[in-house]
Amino acid sequence: MSESMKKILIVEDEEGIAKPLAMKLRLSGFEVENVYDGKQALTALGKGKYDLILLDLMMPNVDGFAVLGELQKSGDKTPVIVATNLNSPEDVSRVFELGCTNYYVKADTTLDQIVDNARKTIK
Repeated sequence: MSESMKKILIVEDEEGIAKPLAMKLRLSGFEVENVYDGKQALTALGKGKYDLILLDLMMPNVDGFAVLGELQKSGDKTPVIVATNLNSPEDVSRVFELGCTNYYVKADTTLDQIVDNARKTIK
């Protein structure tokens, strides 16, 4: 499967972050779908298959921790990169226990770094 066919679900409630990230990933050859809360993410995941999920933790309706928990319960093995500004050791430990593949702090990470990380994760 070529990289241009790799599909990424961005789950991010801040449009000012989600839209530029989606644009950068599209320009890098990925197919991208944006949703803006955890409830929308679970609906999208129930309807389609993704090669990677970029998941915020703090969102309305259903948070990222709950999305990870639902993925774990359902046995979904889609790689998940958590993107958040939460960086306490407890939060980091919890996301990895829930099956997160990788983790980054949004404030400390560039769009180019996110694209590189996505490429490495779904090769």
